[in-house]
Amino acid sequence: MNLKERFANAVLGKETDRLPHSDIMIHDKLIAAITHEELPGDDGNALAKWMFEPISDANFQRHVKARKFLELGHVVVFPIETTTDAGVSEHGNPLIKDVWGGIQECTPASTVIIKDPINSVEELESYEFPDIEDFDYHNVDVWVKEGSFYVVPQIDFGYFKASELLGFERYMNFVVTEEERMHRFLKRLLEFQIKLADKLISHGVDAIELGDDVAFNNGPFMSPEFLQMYDFDYMGQIVDHIHSKGLPVILHSCGNMNAVIERIIDTKVDVLHALQPSAHNDIYEYKEKYGDKIVLMGNVDINYLMTEGSPVEIGATVDEMAEKLWYDKKGFILSTCNMLNMDQPVENVLSLHMRAQKY
Repeated sequence: MNLKERFANAVLGKETDRLPHSDIMIHDKLIAAITHEELPGDDGNALAKWMFEPISDANFQRHVKARKFLELGHVVVFPIETTTDAGVSEHGNPLIKDVWGGIQECTPASTVIIKDPINSVEELESYEFPDIEDFDYHNVDVWVKEGSFYVVPQIDFGYFKASELLGFERYMNFVVTEEERMHRFLKRLLEFQIKLADKLISHGVDAIELGDDVAFNNGPFMSPEFLQMYDFDYMGQIVDHIHSKGLPVILHSCGNMNAVIERIIDTKVDVLHALQPSAHNDIYEYKEKYGDKIVLMGNVDINYLMTEGSPVEIGATVDEMAEKLWYDKKGFILSTCNMLNMDQPVENVLSLHMRAQKY
């Protein structure tokens, strides 16, 4: 099997010849260290570049080289959200108006929403979603054309996207006080997201990833019952639609999944990614209970292990995971619980993915 074939089999819960491993993003600073090819802006806001900018040819070639060297099986991309200049913040950082109508401050490390697109009940009813042609699909196309990797675009979904559009407090208020209006809004959001999924599928991608962080470290942001009504019921519909097009679905969801993992499985998503160990996710228990129902991806700690741990500790973790989670040659994809970021020493990144290559 080549990298793409191995990852494709793993996503579908099929046996693989070698341990599948990958990561959703690699910071440009790490790419430079791995390839010994530096470019201007490598120390900058890689997340903003990932979401809002067409990748340059030079940077694309570096990423291909690094991913092949590490033998990563997939790449996560975003349909590029077009933005317009909105001035400068009081902190001196650039402000942008995003495709959704929100205002974001671009700091050197990340992006922060400082004005929500929807600020009232009236706007909840009148809000107009972007057109799918308002997105740029360059980054999707270059990775599909390259052909070596399993290409997975991410669509932000459910609680995560809705609370981003309304703001956290407004969202939490409206699910209690504006139930009918919220469901009308969420149905319209789902219709948009299905159109976006169809557009991405038409570009030849291999799967769709839903980004939907529903929990913090000790449990979900809302009760499982509320998440079922306002999130998972809608998730099941888009998963069924994507499956009807012949593609699998990966769910990226940070936080503690203990109270909702069975509800997530009921949506029929194929892969659950993140499974933060620092959020009390016991991946070994999940494998025992649900290993025949969903593929588990992630669980390599980025809070301590990848940032402060030693290559020896990382190698031992890979060995343990391979032994306890890949004993049946299926149902597990080795990955960090988020991404390979600039706070992780390059030797730790090399230790993680080169150790996986021995299996």
